[in-house]
Amino acid sequence: MSPEAVVADLRRELIVWLTRKGGAAADVEDVVQDAFLRFHRAGHRLESPDARPLLFVIARNLQHDRWKAETRETRRRSDDDVHALDAGPRAIASEASPADDRLIQRQNLAAAAAVIRALPPRCRDAFLLHRFEALTYRQIAARLGVSVSMVEKYVAEALRQLKKSREG
Repeated sequence: MSPEAVVADLRRELIVWLTRKGGAAADVEDVVQDAFLRFHRAGHRLESPDARPLLFVIARNLQHDRWKAETRETRRRSDDDVHALDAGPRAIASEASPADDRLIQRQNLAAAAAVIRALPPRCRDAFLLHRFEALTYRQIAARLGVSVSMVEKYVAEALRQLKKSREG
C-alpha cells in the first residue's frame, strides 16, 4: 500500500473514532491534522508497527486537551458572572461609589460570603484556594489529596451555587 493510501486510511479511522467519542466535525479535522503533525515531528514513521496505536493515543490526548481548554473557557465565563466577588473590598470601600452602590455591593458580598460558608468543606476549600490564593487545580488537588478532576467539580459547584444565589 502506498504511503498516501496509508495516511488516507488512518485519517478516516481517526475521524470516525474521534467523532464517536463526541468530537465536533471541525474540531476532529483539526485534531487529526495535529496528530499527524506531532507524529511526524516526533520522528515516527508510518511503516512502524506501532504507528496506528501511537496516532490514536496522540489524537486522544489532543482531543482531551481541547476539551480541557473548552472547560477552562466555560469556567472563565462563569467566573465573569460572579460580579460580587469580582468587585472586591476595595470597590466596596471606594470613595467614588455613591452610598447606595456601596450598600448594594456590601450586601452582594455578604450574600456571596454566606453561600461560600454554606458549601461543603472540601468544595469551599477548593474554591477559596483557587479564587483567593490563586493556586492551580493541580496544586489544590495535591493539597486536598484529591484528583484534579475533583477540584474542577468542586470549583464548578461553588460557582454554580454563587450564580444561583444571585439569580434567586
